Amino acid sequence: MNFYLLTNSLLVATLSTVLAVTMGFISALWLASLSGRWRTGFAAAAIIALALPPFVVTNCWLHLLGHTGVWRRFLPFDIFSLGGAVWILGLLLWPITLFAVSSSWQRLEPAQLESDMLVSGWPLIRALLFPLARGALVQAAVLTFVLALNNFSVPAILQVKVFPAESWILFNTTFDSWGALRMAWPLIAGPFLLLLWLSRRQIPWPHWSMPVPAPLFRRQLGPLWFWACGACSVLLVLVASCLPLVQILSVSRTWTELPGALAAGQSAVWNSFWFAAVSATAVSILGVVFNSFLQHSFERSRALVSNVLWFPFLTPGVILGIGLIWVFNRPWSSVFYQSAGIVLVAFAIRYSALGWNGARHALQSVDSDLIDVARLNGTTRWQMLRHVHWPEIAPQIVAGWYIVFLLCLWDVESIILVVPPGGETLALRIFNLLHYGYNAQVNALCLTLLVLALVPLVLYQGWRLWIHSLKGGAPPPPATAMGLLLMFALCAVLASCLSCTPQSGANEAPLNSAIFSRVEIIGSRGTGVGQLNKPRSVAVDAQDNLYVVDMTGRVQKFSPQGKFLLSWQMPQTDLGKPKGMGRDCDGNIIVVEPHYQRVNHFSTDGKLLLQWGRKGTNSGQFSMPRSVAMNSRREIFISEYGMAERIQKFVFGAGDIERGKAPAFVASYGKPGTGPGEFNRAEGICIARDRLYVADSCNHRIQIFSTDGKFIRAFGRAGRGKGEFSYPYDICVDSDGRQFVCEFGNSRLQVFDANDQPIEIIGGPGVLPGQFSNPWSLALDSAGNLYVADSQNHRVQKFIRK
Repeated sequence: MNFYLLTNSLLVATLSTVLAVTMGFISALWLASLSGRWRTGFAAAAIIALALPPFVVTNCWLHLLGHTGVWRRFLPFDIFSLGGAVWILGLLLWPITLFAVSSSWQRLEPAQLESDMLVSGWPLIRALLFPLARGALVQAAVLTFVLALNNFSVPAILQVKVFPAESWILFNTTFDSWGALRMAWPLIAGPFLLLLWLSRRQIPWPHWSMPVPAPLFRRQLGPLWFWACGACSVLLVLVASCLPLVQILSVSRTWTELPGALAAGQSAVWNSFWFAAVSATAVSILGVVFNSFLQHSFERSRALVSNVLWFPFLTPGVILGIGLIWVFNRPWSSVFYQSAGIVLVAFAIRYSALGWNGARHALQSVDSDLIDVARLNGTTRWQMLRHVHWPEIAPQIVAGWYIVFLLCLWDVESIILVVPPGGETLALRIFNLLHYGYNAQVNALCLTLLVLALVPLVLYQGWRLWIHSLKGGAPPPPATAMGLLLMFALCAVLASCLSCTPQSGANEAPLNSAIFSRVEIIGSRGTGVGQLNKPRSVAVDAQDNLYVVDMTGRVQKFSPQGKFLLSWQMPQTDLGKPKGMGRDCDGNIIVVEPHYQRVNHFSTDGKLLLQWGRKGTNSGQFSMPRSVAMNSRREIFISEYGMAERIQKFVFGAGDIERGKAPAFVASYGKPGTGPGEFNRAEGICIARDRLYVADSCNHRIQIFSTDGKFIRAFGRAGRGKGEFSYPYDICVDSDGRQFVCEFGNSRLQVFDANDQPIEIIGGPGVLPGQFSNPWSLALDSAGNLYVADSQNHRVQKFIRK
């Protein structure tokens, strides 16, 4: 048992629960005092706060209170802390208590308030309102505690060590399914005990109206409590609902980054929409069909079925992902496992409880007299569903569909471990950018995701208006709506089939390329000798041996023929894994550690020769160093992103590396921005022909400088066409001046000539030799062969020069 993780997790969950329940109870007092549009507006604002994606809220507070936050000067609160996680989780979860307490006060009667008009204010709350809400408060607190305990994205982005995030890191590092599950046993026990406890209790359904008139409740609450609760509630809504949206819309970089983000993220936008739409449709149809046709067969076990379906919803999605990998990562299911079908299954399992219970509540609201008349007329079950049930339940089913659609749209944890090649969603892209350091493009991507969430509402309203005009004012026929749902289900099957890519067991294949003749595969998924786990960087020594660093935090050495030779472990990996490799002028291997702000020089047999660098943003200091390149003049260049978007230049003296002496700082180039010589997440760098090439990732371009830092030219723009980029992560230049660029977003390579003109595109999303899934890094050997770190396919691909 890891008591540090247990303590951290319990503290985050407990403090978040206390904060959320307190804010929710105060808001419930004010909500009960409102009537008409004010009540509807406040309830809608609370629903928005509950429905906002966690990473949108987290991104807002990173902008305000991050390391370079705009509020840090007068509010010195570190959002990268346990307190920061508690604050954000409280802002996300307080509406649960609001609606639970409001539902419990449905039992309140006017006579209880009118019997003694002198009982008001605190005595009223203590003697009447709190006792009525005690059960609902306990239920809301337990549910909030479990959801906060199992939240993955907020602690992971804020780098707070809790069970869900550490289970993900452990599995990512070691592929140890049982170890990750053993670590996460409280996350499994919590939902199980919650469901066992709730199965013996009745949960009230929220209502919009109150049996007690709002003026009477407001008078008995008293002006002091009314205005105090109102001020707190309005402030809470502003902070929880309005501030994240205003922050996205008000930052000027949101709009300047938006065109590039859209052009580079076309596939992610489409994946997000159709994954969510198809999954929501499948969940809704299964819920209606099960409850309409099979409900009587499972009447006795209905509570058990409900608890079983709720369990994956309350359990962290990373646990579900580990389970899916254990089941489907097999030879017999490799085609399905590498397709979009695995994502649809993950979403369907995670959110089936919403579809099933939503359909059950909807069917229970159908007029029993209509059902009896239909049965007397001998209707079949299908006729009963089509002509009796569906006209009554359609609005509720559509509302449930939209809720599932939203949850799938910004779900990260359920698919982060199982996303297929080319299946990246906007939510995953946002999470990765936030996880690896705040970036200006996050705002633009969040705005795109929120607009995408409105698309079904716009389409639905447009469809209703169109049908309304065709029918001369008649309401849309239920059969048409059912047809649309069935069409979505058909799209699910077709899209899953079209996304299936057969996996080849071959380790090499011929290549249709003007430069390369064939491709060879080095390594396979795993943590054993010669196996790889998300390789991030590659380098080649003077003898053309290959060095690979991956998520296990180790460096492995392979011969030019791909044979494993040796490996060594990086000294520290708790804060993060190394990213960035190169070769110094003495033939040693350089490994960059962004999270430790340092650079390491190893001999070719793994001996640590020199370790240098210190944290900071001043000249000669590092803040998330990412990539390294060194020329024959012993000048070494380091790229950085995050707090400092720049390239720093150092120089070694003769024999400095052997003596363990750090290089001298020379100059710093660049600053954050989109103009010439400015950077937006500088990734890979390369030195060739006395030129410095920089993969300016989030500006979707390559910039070229002299080694003195003078800007020469740039090429590329966001997109998927020839000469366009989607997050270029690395660049190499051969002896003929040809430039090889790997694109993380488009999962492909592009080749350009010495004049920056595109020659060819190699690969695309997939698992076959010559295809990629988020390539990270490149390296050229002396023969011109190209090595590519194919991260999500857990391998290195070697392209053999013709």
